[in-house]
Amino acid sequence: MGITRRLFFKGVGLALGAVGLQSIAPNRLEAVQGSSVGDKRFEGAVGIEWLGHGSFLFTSCAGKSILLDPWLTTNPNCPDKYRRVGSFDAVDYVLWTHGHVDHFMLGDAKDVVEQYQPKIIAPWELSFFIKSEIPEADCLTFTLANKGATSDFDGIKITMVEAFHSAGAQLTGFQGTNRFVGEAVGYILEFENGLRVYHSGDTSLMGDMKTIIGDYYQPDIAILPIGGVFTMGPEEAAHACALIRPRMVIPEHYATFPVLEQSAEAFMEAVARRAPDVAVQVLQPGIPFQA
Repeated sequence: MGITRRLFFKGVGLALGAVGLQSIAPNRLEAVQGSSVGDKRFEGAVGIEWLGHGSFLFTSCAGKSILLDPWLTTNPNCPDKYRRVGSFDAVDYVLWTHGHVDHFMLGDAKDVVEQYQPKIIAPWELSFFIKSEIPEADCLTFTLANKGATSDFDGIKITMVEAFHSAGAQLTGFQGTNRFVGEAVGYILEFENGLRVYHSGDTSLMGDMKTIIGDYYQPDIAILPIGGVFTMGPEEAAHACALIRPRMVIPEHYATFPVLEQSAEAFMEAVARRAPDVAVQVLQPGIPFQA
């Protein structure tokens, strides 16, 4: 990478300035600031809240809470209100995309399982790894456990899809020993009102974005990494928008570490050139969004 691991992670704990909420193309989706995802204003709609980096909280039309890649206690951009154990009203499901420590932190996983007893969806090998480390975890290994499969959970259809990325787990943090725990994945979530959200997970640009994600699943919203170094950067992610053709894209996986992109500006400019019909919605961690 041209830098040492020590240099890379030197700034991991720095608090980074929050970005503004902005869109650059007309669409039917509305940003709502200063409200709770559990607020009645989300009845019949879907709540999306960025928790920093690749972590998200989704609230379904019927009020089901879904955490995706909850990296909480050591995530420098996670809102303070979610760093405390028991800070969520409820967690019905947890989705994990892969085992990297900035997505799957074993300590956070243990806390979430102990506090909420959620149903857990993860790739096959990661599911068994979670079960081995957290025996009480309710891993839905025989309901949804591999790419290409779709299952219905309380009226929410969840599909596990391809992602091109490495996927080891570090049991003792960033400097820990790496253990392979299966391939990385992304997810399609189709909520009760028909809204489809594609969270790519950590990935490079790939052909599936057109032929599978765009042509077949046709998501309304895409959530894509833009930070570079470990995933797509701004230009690749903008080209992904042209392949997927969602109504809206939400950038993520940036501004967490010093080596990543520190704002969404370059991405917004690239989308304006490569996929001008796609709205860019830049979220601030901890500010709910209504879709």
